[in-house]
Amino acid sequence: MLSIVMRSIWPLFLGILFIGLGNGLQGTLSSWRADYEGFSVITTGLVMSGYFLGAFASSIISPKQIKKTGQIRTYAAYASIASTAILIQILFIEPPVWFISRFLSGFCIAGIMIIVEGWLNSISSNENRGQIFSIHMGVVWGGLALGQGLFAVDDPSGFHLFLLASILLSVSLIPILLTEIKAPESEVQESLGIGALWKASPSGFVTIGVSGLASAGFFGVGTIYAIKSGLGVSETALFMTLFIGFGAASQWPLGWLSDKIDRRKVILLCCLLVTGICILLSLFDFSKVVFLILNGLIGAFTLPLYSLGVAQTNDRLRPSQMVSASGTIVLVYSVFASLGPFSMSYLINIFESFGFLIYLIIVHLLIATIVFAMMFITDDVDESDQANFQVMTQRPSVVGMEVIAEEALESQLESDAEKLNIH
Repeated sequence: MLSIVMRSIWPLFLGILFIGLGNGLQGTLSSWRADYEGFSVITTGLVMSGYFLGAFASSIISPKQIKKTGQIRTYAAYASIASTAILIQILFIEPPVWFISRFLSGFCIAGIMIIVEGWLNSISSNENRGQIFSIHMGVVWGGLALGQGLFAVDDPSGFHLFLLASILLSVSLIPILLTEIKAPESEVQESLGIGALWKASPSGFVTIGVSGLASAGFFGVGTIYAIKSGLGVSETALFMTLFIGFGAASQWPLGWLSDKIDRRKVILLCCLLVTGICILLSLFDFSKVVFLILNGLIGAFTLPLYSLGVAQTNDRLRPSQMVSASGTIVLVYSVFASLGPFSMSYLINIFESFGFLIYLIIVHLLIATIVFAMMFITDDVDESDQANFQVMTQRPSVVGMEVIAEEALESQLESDAEKLNIH
């Protein structure tokens, strides 16, 4: 029963919520404060790229470290390092130091997610795994969104918000260390080759990778766009909250739609809507309320692209390839995401706030062009052969991707069984 399992794993979700709050606050605070301290836009982009480079490194190193030292001790070490990394930013306001701090944050948060998702996977069964991971994704998205609101509770030019972010990450240790959940055995999963992933689904590959440029660019320097657009501290917090909140809420309806029709059509729809909204924002002046809502809608159609890309890829993989492809999917996303903050900051540096919109237009038109071309080259997957859509965060881990692959595999096997029964 799901209720029985939830009674034993609620400490995990509570710990994840605190991590999301602290991590969400630190990202927005770091970007805003970098601008306040006089870092150039490009320097800020480089500093914020450190997070995604750290996450990329963690996806390779952390599974082996977890197997060596165990889940509980590794979690405690990572949470402590992440908490300390935030405090370092107060003591040394220098771009190289902040880059290292962001790298450590990305490394540790990604490692923590690997541990938590491994726990959830081992505790759940085939009957409730989808529900448990849906709750998990909801908590992650909720923490990130609510963390943006904390940005407005105090003056970001001081040090209190850094202390708050550090405290939240430290507090996340308490429910985890007090839990009686038995840690699972870790396995290092061999990945499918990048060439094989591209061959299986060019549309999915491009959507996964290139969408990472947009989402990581937003998480890295979206705050700079808000500042250059004339938003104050509380308005910037609301801007970030709406972008993430709309992006989280739209995952389910867009996922449902993509299960009913060719997923590539949904990807195209998202890309064209983002492009249209960006053009409107670049051509006309809007009140702040309308401005915030329009940018929230950009988030609604940008952030789900990663999940749609993974679902499109799983549709094209053989059952035997799905789990082994999870590591490669994380690799592809991480490489592109690490380039996102810097490349977006480069255009913002040249075109001011318009650079943010120009960047999103280029990225989404690139996805749309390739996906549209692929629709004439490869056939659509029959609806009965599609794997069920799974909601995902923008900071995927190998373990989480393996769970999603297992869910997709089960949905395909169920579909095949239904076909056999019909015949």
